[in-house]
Amino acid sequence: MELSPLKRIRQYCLQCSGDSPGEVKNCPIKTCPLYDLRLGKTRRTRSMTDEQKQAAAERLKSARLAKKSSLNNVENSEQED
Repeated sequence: MELSPLKRIRQYCLQCSGDSPGEVKNCPIKTCPLYDLRLGKTRRTRSMTDEQKQAAAERLKSARLAKKSSLNNVENSEQED
């Protein structure tokens, strides 16, 4: 199985640090071109504020309720037939 580029970078960083995940996390070589990618994540990883998390949780809850309601309506109509 071929590794993704990020996984290959992570593997390289582990080898460079003596197979120690802690050493990868605390890598002192900030000039390394792979430094920002060493944890296997890109900069595109987004942090959410508490308000954004709450809004996302509410949207997810609404979507789940809508799906459940839709499934119940289908089951009820099948039982009437």
